[in-house]
Amino acid sequence: MEETIGQQLQQARQSQQLTLEQVASATLMRVRYLRALEEGDFAAMPSMAQARGFLRAYASYLKLDPEPLLKELNGSPTRDPATVPLSQPDVQPSRDVQINYEEADAIYRNLGKQLQYQRELLGLSLDDVVRYTHLRRHYLDALEKGKIDDLPSPVQGRGFLENYAVFLGMDPEPLLLSYAEGLQARLTVRKAVTQDPATQPAARRRRPLPLPLRRLLSPDILIGATFAVFLVIFVFWGAIRIFSMNSDQPPQTEAPSIADVLLATETPTLEPTPFPETPTPALPQAVILPEIAATDATAEIVVPGGDAPGVQVYITVLQRGWLRAIVDGKIEFEGRVIPGSAYPFVGETSVELLTSNGAGIQVFYNQQDMGAMGFFGQVVDQIFTTQGVLTPTPTITLTPTLTPRVTPTVTPPNLPGSSPALP
Repeated sequence: MEETIGQQLQQARQSQQLTLEQVASATLMRVRYLRALEEGDFAAMPSMAQARGFLRAYASYLKLDPEPLLKELNGSPTRDPATVPLSQPDVQPSRDVQINYEEADAIYRNLGKQLQYQRELLGLSLDDVVRYTHLRRHYLDALEKGKIDDLPSPVQGRGFLENYAVFLGMDPEPLLLSYAEGLQARLTVRKAVTQDPATQPAARRRRPLPLPLRRLLSPDILIGATFAVFLVIFVFWGAIRIFSMNSDQPPQTEAPSIADVLLATETPTLEPTPFPETPTPALPQAVILPEIAATDATAEIVVPGGDAPGVQVYITVLQRGWLRAIVDGKIEFEGRVIPGSAYPFVGETSVELLTSNGAGIQVFYNQQDMGAMGFFGQVVDQIFTTQGVLTPTPTITLTPTLTPRVTPTVTPPNLPGSSPALP
């Protein structure tokens, strides 16, 4: 009777007096895979491709020719999917480039059958799995039906498969290996299709460009040329905008003089303010006047009350300052003034003005322009009477100097037996 593959491996190992643990340590294969090879249980392998790899490595380690064993393995009949254990897929993909998507999809359908069989064996429904694993139902349904395209991505599908297998109490490693083999099968088909000249469109089968032209059309040169063209267009557009703006404005042959600009300002005219008929006028209210142009020295100002008897003083405020007005010995106004204000004062005998800024007060005395009272920041005190303008002279009050009193010195008398005091 012809020996099987497992018997040949077992006899070779026993003849060399090796244990499965020693072989596993030397070949880095698990003991359960070595035992499955010796027992001929290739269904315990993750996939037929890995079974062939394990058989080749095991036979080479035992110094056996692996080719006859591989031919015998390839010629062995396939099992019915219904009799295949849960860890063994019934369809094994080939590494040949002729593999197609149907064979790859068969791997996923077989994985789904294993998951569904284990779930039904445990008496669980998809709703129970969703409740405990928190996986969405349509993802679980896609895994059981082998529809890998309905999963979000291959990476997420691998995670769903592992969680589902662990929940069902299955070993996830063989399932994950089959899942990876299905992905590899799809990738092989995709590469075969892209590398086949007959499957490529006519546009892709054109002759390649010459090397100098390909260097000229390199991405770096194209990006640099695009940027240069954009820069030239931007400069050209900016030049056109500047030229159009300059052409819209008519050229000015001669700039206007400063005097023309200043004289273009309208000269305001002061309107007279009526005075009360009482001999002692009440506290005048400030009349806000528009600011007079400083450069117009010939402004004509009409002073109210030109025919009234006594002393007539009309002031206009040019700058900020403090002002006190005393009419016939009575304070008529005291406080700060602002530019543009005007104050009329009429007295029978005198009108006294005291300001902290002489340059800020312009005085009109009996219809005569007296000009500013002083310069900027000067404290000025002037008294306007019927005889003229008086400037009071400050009086100096002498402070007496206290003479210190002389304290008398007491001289003690001469006592008998003592020397007389020196003069």
